[in-house]
Parts: sequence; structure tokens; C-alpha cells
Amino acid sequence: MKKLFIIPLFFVLLSCADNSSNNTNGTDTGTPGEFNTPLVSENFLVLGENQVNYDKNKTFNTLIYQARNPVNEDYQIKNSYNISANGQQVQGVKPPRPAFLKKFDVTKSSIESINELNRNIQQYAYDNNIKPIDKNSTILKKTMPQTVEVGTKWENVYLLDINTNTYSTIKATCIAVSKNAYFFLQDGLNNLTDEQITAITTAFDKDYEIIHQYYGEETDTDGNGKVSFLIANFSQGLFGFFTSVDKYAPQDIPAEYKSNEADVLYVNYYYFKNDWEKYQTDLKATFIHEFQHMVLFDVRNRLNLNSNLDTWLNEGLSMLSEYYGGYAAPHYRYVGGFFALNQGISLITDDSSQDYGLSYLFVRYMQIRFGDDIIKKLYASQYSGIKAVEEAVNMDFNELFLDFTQMILLTGRNVTTDTRYNIEEFNYPEGSEGYNRNGFNLAALIDEVYSLYGDDSNFITSIGYNNKSLGMYGFALTKWSGNIDYITLSGSNGIAGMYGSW
Repeated sequence: MKKLFIIPLFFVLLSCADNSSNNTNGTDTGTPGEFNTPLVSENFLVLGENQVNYDKNKTFNTLIYQARNPVNEDYQIKNSYNISANGQQVQGVKPPRPAFLKKFDVTKSSIESINELNRNIQQYAYDNNIKPIDKNSTILKKTMPQTVEVGTKWENVYLLDINTNTYSTIKATCIAVSKNAYFFLQDGLNNLTDEQITAITTAFDKDYEIIHQYYGEETDTDGNGKVSFLIANFSQGLFGFFTSVDKYAPQDIPAEYKSNEADVLYVNYYYFKNDWEKYQTDLKATFIHEFQHMVLFDVRNRLNLNSNLDTWLNEGLSMLSEYYGGYAAPHYRYVGGFFALNQGISLITDDSSQDYGLSYLFVRYMQIRFGDDIIKKLYASQYSGIKAVEEAVNMDFNELFLDFTQMILLTGRNVTTDTRYNIEEFNYPEGSEGYNRNGFNLAALIDEVYSLYGDDSNFITSIGYNNKSLGMYGFALTKWSGNIDYITLSGSNGIAGMYGSW
């Protein structure tokens, strides 16, 4: 479903992850020596006192992370760490951090509700060997009309209330037909303008081909030859969603789920009628974002795989589809939101704490470094999380994660030419064609966030801080004021770090 923090829209196909840990309370209970802490090759920080060498005329920066060798996929493990400079003690309480350039919020309860629904139905289908609808079946009611034109009525449509996981029955009317899609509007709502209809139909026909090129093809579940979009009233804060329930026959799934037996995606009418100029890029992005979720589901089912991918991968892939479609401008808000609000969370989380900005950064990094082919490799993997990534990029996840975090620290800082850590696509200056295509300059965006929160020692400090929490494969950046000779780091096994100056 879609985005969870600054642009909402889709369903998250949470998955049966490849987790192997038995940890259940979110706290590390392992005994020392059971694993090693992977380290970067230079400028690393380990537990204990670390002498640091850098140009004192420059600003000192640290990145602290939690990672384990061998790889541990338990995203619920969280550990605290303390960090201080030159032996000084942390003082005071950090002030709360306001939201970063928020346009609006999506409540996590809404997001998690739809995630849980999709996760449950897909796991149920996988465990019980239930296949999605065969479009040639003759026993289904299939309320979706087989022949559609402008003005065609769609009767008895189930519309999910994501806050209660209950359904209402509505009627809808086709307001547009494009080369690749039907566009239905819930009856009783004012029609879209000609400008809006032209914008979304033209955009999706272009984006349909993009998804087919880079991701794969949908299954024509309802046999009418096109994807359908239902523009309807539902919870504000959510641009749209995909629910895989619609891909199953009613008799094959529990009664509490209501299937429209159609290739249908849902888009929120509210944002068409409330400041279209402000939200039109987000809305266009919604169509391709949700379509990725549908295509992922269909492709993996045709390959007889569990249709789930872990949330962080699935959402990252949908965010990447927005980049391909030319809708990267809103990504500035997502990525900025992560650095302002969510540093330290697990990259690999499969629950409502998942962050769209972080997921996008990681998947985009993989796409830049390893090429577009990684998408179809992830689609075709028998795994759903970390192991799927390792197959796609042919390297150990720890190594990839440390390269990624080192890139976060160093890209755009003029301290390295290594293309693993200095990413041209993340370094374009504001106003350039490359910047407009990518949506942000990463170093400048991080600096902007930190300039907004200069009075918060979570971000800029001369002393340090304690009891900072890190999830498994989480990280946190800190800028230090003053000259630093020693950094003392304490915490659980798995905690380490790196530093740089510019």
C-alpha cells in the first residue's frame, strides 16, 4: 500500500521473511562470541576508545550502525549504544524533533492495517496452496464488466475501509478508457476535470510500459484486457492501495475477505478535489507505485513462489518505479523525513516501522550500482528478504550494507572518488537536469535536515549522547562541533561505526 510518512499510497506486501532468529522481545539476548561485528575497511570505530585522525579545520562526522556476521535477519533486535568525545559525559535531555517539511501524515495504524491484511491473505494462500483466479474460469461471479466504455456501470463493488478492515458495497461508473486501463469513479462523487483525466490516463499508459520493461507483466485476472482503477472516497492520508484479496476467488478465502475478482487498484478521490496542483505528481506516482505491487504479486505467483516480498523491498521497488516514471520530486520529502525522524530504525523491518525514504535509498543504491536487472532477479528469487538481495547482487548482505552506509556518510563530500561510496546520481546540484530527475542531492539534503535541528544533540553535538537505539541494520549520523581527539563507543556486540570529515 502506499507510503507511510509523507506520501501515502499503497499496500505493502509484507512477507513471510527469511528470519531465523528466535528472539521475541526485541532485545539482544545472544551471548558474546556467537557472531562478529562486520567493519568497514578504514576510519572505523569499535567498542571502546578510538583515537581519530582528521583535519581539525573540518567538521567531524560519525555514523554508528548495528550489523552482524553472519547475517542476522531479526529486525526486532534493538540495542542501545553510548558515544562520547574526549571522555566527556552526556548532559541534558534532547528536545523532541518536529516533523520535517511534512505535507500531511499517514497514520501507521492505517498503513499497518492494510499491510496485515495483505500479509495474512497471501500467507494463507501460500500455506494452503491456493492459486489466484484463472481468467478462463466460468464459475466466478466477476462483477467487473467484460466490455467497458465510458459510462459503463460497475455494480456491487467491495470497497475496503482500511481503518476497520471492513467492506462497504458501492457502485462506480467508467469515466475514461485508455490504451491500458479503465478508470472508474465511485457514484455520487463529482466528476474529475478534463485536465485531470487527460493527465492520469496519459501518465499511466506511459508508466504501464515502464513497469513491463523493468519489472514484469500483470495477470489478466478478470479477462477484460486492461488494468482497472477505482477512484473512491477513503481515508485521507492515503493516496491509494492494492489489495491482493481481489486476485482470489471468494470461495477460496476466508469469509471476512471480500474479493472484487479483478485487476483493480484503488486511488483516493480526496486528493483530486483538494489542491490538485499540489498533489498531481503524487497522484500520478500512485498509479505506477500501486501497479508495481500488483505486478510483483502476479509474477511471483506465476513462478509458483510465495507472493510476498518483505515490506522494505516491496516498498523500495514501488518507490523506484516512481523514479522510472519521472515522479522523483516528492522523494525529497521521504528521504528528508527519514533523516529527520527515523534514523536508527531497521532497514529490513517487515512491520509498520518501515520507512519509505530509507527503503527507497537502499533499493535505488542497488539499482545504480548493479543495474536494472536486479529488479527481475528479486522478483524471481525463492526468498523474500536479505537472501533475495544477496542472490540479486551476488555479494554478502553485510558487505553491501556497509558499502551503503559508507555511501550515506561520504557521497558528495569530495573525500572519495570510489563509485561505491560517491554516487553521481545523488550528487547533482539543485536546479540541474540530473537533480530534477533524481529529486534531491543527498549530502545537501542531510545538511539541510541538520541545519534545521542544530539545537538538538541527536544531530549536532560537542559531547555525545547515550542510550541511542539502533535496530538490526540500522544506522545514525552525528555531526560534531569542536575538535575531537577520541571517540568512546559502548554498547552491545554488533555495534560499530565509521567517521569522516569535510
